[in-house]
Amino acid sequence: DGGDSVVQMPVSMDLQVVQGNDYAQARADAVSTVESTIVELGQIFQHLAHLVQEQGEQVERIDANVADTEMNVERGHSELLKYFQNISSNRWLMLKIFLVLIVFFIIFTV
Repeated sequence: DGGDSVVQMPVSMDLQVVQGNDYAQARADAVSTVESTIVELGQIFQHLAHLVQEQGEQVERIDANVADTEMNVERGHSELLKYFQNISSNRWLMLKIFLVLIVFFIIFTV
């Protein structure tokens, strides 16, 4: 009976060692999985930062284009106002010339 107990003890310890190794291996696998997930997450964040930077540059370009467009619209508006005033003054000039021609025509034909 005493010999059986000595034999049983190493088998029990071997079982605990095997279970401990399985647990350690499972923990190592879990740590490895977490580590690879963190690395992958870091890559995703780097890619996201790159995209945000690109979009920031695009937003700055759009903002500059909007400012240029606003300035061009203002210039176009002022040019249209000048043209309208020029046309209005030219109409009166043309009307005056036409009236003078009619007066000369009436004077010379009568």
